[in-house]
Amino acid sequence: MALFIVATASIGLAQSVPAWAASAIARPTPSVVSAGTSPSEVGAGGGVVTLSGTVAHASTCQLQLLSAQSFPVVYSHNARSCIGGTFSAQVTIGPNPTAVTRTVAFALVASNGMTSASALVRVQLVAAPPATVTQVNASSSELGPRGGVVTVSGTVAHATTCQLQLLSAQSFPVVYSHNARSCTGGTFSAQVTIGPNPTAVTRTVAFALVASNGSASTKSDFRVMLSAGAASNTTGTVTAGAVPATTTTQPVPSASLPATASQSSNWAGYAAVGGPYTVAKGTFTVPSLSAGGFYREQASEWVGLDGLNTNDSSLVQAGVEEYPNPDGSGTVSIEPWWEILPAPPNDISIMSVSAGDEVTVTIWKVSGTTWEINLTDNTTGQAYTTPPEQYTGPGSSAEWVVEAATECTFRCHTAVLAPYSPPVAFSGIGMTGPNPTSLQEITMVQGPGSVAVPSAIASDGFTVAYTGNTTAF
Repeated sequence: MALFIVATASIGLAQSVPAWAASAIARPTPSVVSAGTSPSEVGAGGGVVTLSGTVAHASTCQLQLLSAQSFPVVYSHNARSCIGGTFSAQVTIGPNPTAVTRTVAFALVASNGMTSASALVRVQLVAAPPATVTQVNASSSELGPRGGVVTVSGTVAHATTCQLQLLSAQSFPVVYSHNARSCTGGTFSAQVTIGPNPTAVTRTVAFALVASNGSASTKSDFRVMLSAGAASNTTGTVTAGAVPATTTTQPVPSASLPATASQSSNWAGYAAVGGPYTVAKGTFTVPSLSAGGFYREQASEWVGLDGLNTNDSSLVQAGVEEYPNPDGSGTVSIEPWWEILPAPPNDISIMSVSAGDEVTVTIWKVSGTTWEINLTDNTTGQAYTTPPEQYTGPGSSAEWVVEAATECTFRCHTAVLAPYSPPVAFSGIGMTGPNPTSLQEITMVQGPGSVAVPSAIASDGFTVAYTGNTTAF
């Protein structure tokens, strides 16, 4: 038997290997020979760096961001050809929002379509420098006893926002903007209004200028001195401002100007019409309320301007309020106050007024739309003058009134007039401006009849008596 050896089998196997397999076997692995950035460190404000590298056996190269951070890192995410053996790309890094050095990590990935290799590249982002206040002061740094307006100026570094903070606590008003403002330009300026000193000692108003850059903040203190006011006759409360000497016209009825009777659910007294008036003043006695009265009862005595015009929400006024304490103690609270609508009333907490005291209110226009209000307890010598306040009312009427005020707790309602005695006596009433064109005599009517009735007006004033619910006229 003949033996046949088929030698072509192995030859046939060798010739059957596909071309792509032979190519894969022969293709070398890609590598990243070198990689780095220029510069390798950027300042706290960020910047642009160039990331470059040399590669071998790679057809494409691509950047990948490995770290996570809150600041922006902008670069091209697309793969690009690097057949020539080099790669270069620009990366924009945003500002460092923190007070520590940050590291931005990348991978440079080189690929040949089958396999890939990578190298780690890092960029250091310097820590944000702390915001600093290099200088801050107030001009003027010392005010008289009536207070005034000071300008705060400061210079800062590495700060994005600046803000004033009041550090001291006091009974007089200190008005300024509490909002943070941009100070990226390195400077800060603000105005502060400081009210009158109600005490007989020099007061210090302490502030801080706070500079921040988002990651950290720093502050620098400064102070404004407020000269001592004049001591009062009794409790140490002081006259905070001088009341100007004014020429007043008494709204006394005559044959050509009789008083016109009218009714109100919450007023009793007189109102003179015919302004514009630039001063209103008057003196009244503070009555006594019966102890243990109903807590929703109330009485107020005041002097004001523009309260009679129902088509205008303007009103500037000041006076004294009496009401039974709601704590069930059976006592009565007596509080002096001032108000400029539409803002709510302001209690004058530095004064203590008692039943039987004689109180004078003077409201006057300083200039333009600037007004001031003074409330003086003639019995004790205590007094308070507001800082300059803005008021734009027409001054068309002046009023001297006993009121049952509007109370707003859950809803607004007119209070029940509290029983009081003796009758409230108004004297020294007057205003600066033209003679009145009309005079309103106002009786308060609540429920079935009148509860407070003014007497006829005379050169020495008038009284308002509590009558309870009698038959309305």
